Amino acid sequence: MTIVLEVRNAHTGDATALHLLLARAFAEYEGRLDPPSGANAETPASIARKLVEGGAFICSEGDALVGCVFYAPKTDHLYVGRLSVTPGHRKRGIGDLLLRMAEQHARTLGLPSVRIGVRLVLETLRAYYAARGYASIGLRCHEGYTRPTFVEMEKRL
Repeated sequence: MTIVLEVRNAHTGDATALHLLLARAFAEYEGRLDPPSGANAETPASIARKLVEGGAFICSEGDALVGCVFYAPKTDHLYVGRLSVTPGHRKRGIGDLLLRMAEQHARTLGLPSVRIGVRLVLETLRAYYAARGYASIGLRCHEGYTRPTFVEMEKRL
């Protein structure tokens, strides 16, 4: 059986499905992150706003939504976030596919780089992005914190 993945731009009608996908993909981080992941506070309405303000690519396998990545164009880079793949679909290259789509979108917009914030405690994810050409450009603090909680990483295109 051949597995067929489809990637497309998300639209506001996908907000509820994206909300459910984020809940499944980020469930493993509950109680592990300080501050808690902002993905936990998302609602279909907040996701719809993100889609209007920037956008997202979604990946589906048949009728099942299996991955997504949100993006927001900035003056000198494309910011990506919430790269998510459902647990049962990981290790199949879906995250790589979505990340490449975001990088291509940045090129199409004429932006020279893509940036993402990665929690310091998530060493495996930092290594994932580093292996794909992302380099640390600085430690950052979440609002209300005085110590760094995440690293901003960038890939020059």
